Amino acid sequence: MASGHALDYDHVVYAVGSTAAVPSVPGAAEYAFPIAEWEHAQRLRARLDTLPREAPIIVVGGGPTGIETAAELIEQGRAVTLVCGRALMPSLSAAGRRYVAKWLSRHGVTVIEGDTVAEVRPEAVVFADGAVRASALTIWTTGFGVPRLAAESGLRTDALGRLLTDETLTSIDDDRIVATGDAAAPSGQPLRMSGQAAGPLGAQAADTVLNHIAGTEPAVIDLALMRTCLSLGRRAGIWQLARKDDTAVNIYIGGRAGARIKEMTCKIGVGKIRREAGEPGSLGWLEGDPRPAQPASTASKVRSA
Repeated sequence: MASGHALDYDHVVYAVGSTAAVPSVPGAAEYAFPIAEWEHAQRLRARLDTLPREAPIIVVGGGPTGIETAAELIEQGRAVTLVCGRALMPSLSAAGRRYVAKWLSRHGVTVIEGDTVAEVRPEAVVFADGAVRASALTIWTTGFGVPRLAAESGLRTDALGRLLTDETLTSIDDDRIVATGDAAAPSGQPLRMSGQAAGPLGAQAADTVLNHIAGTEPAVIDLALMRTCLSLGRRAGIWQLARKDDTAVNIYIGGRAGARIKEMTCKIGVGKIRREAGEPGSLGWLEGDPRPAQPASTASKVRSA
């Protein structure tokens, strides 16, 4: 522990999650605001409260976090520019991207594609071509990182720092350590960092530990992420369907229906957490399975070809 106190264990579940990636762009770490954690959001809200409504805000990152942040701010009457880098939300289908782009344009968000940020200053952003845009507040949403605990503990990780595991989520260095969630890299091919993957992977990790204790062979993961949900402010959203390898198909639900699906998804996720916290073991994963002593596989990953 940080205090120097040591804890003994028979098994460890490594579930440290993710946080904002440390940006390499000059000035970004000093002057841009991340939004990956609760504390980041509190700090950002406090800064927003000091700005006049017309103050220019630049959101860097054209993925889900950047899009949702820009949409929330524009609905508050803010002046928002969204810098997407290569493209706006490339993981959506072409039709889905057009829908999101039209919504942002219709509501007044300035979207910049095909350009990157080269420097962040206290009151401005400098682009790769030398152009400078005023920014009273720069919000950085370009990706996620993970804590360095695994690497600093001498365990093998991928380039981002996720713990390398086999297909049962067991560390390739120590079979007493099982990883789950955003900080796990099964076979060096991690799932998309998302709440959608967190529940099944958590159940899988629990089953793997129980199998280790029972001396039985853990099941391999077999989980497919087949959708993406985005909020576009409070009254619109998009629900994008995908193949088992997490690539988008040309089917989506937008508008108020998309928003209702996103809200329902969030409520279901929080509800499951509350239920399990109040009555551990009550949340079944397979056909209402009440957590058998010899567990079956509860989650897993389908590989793309």
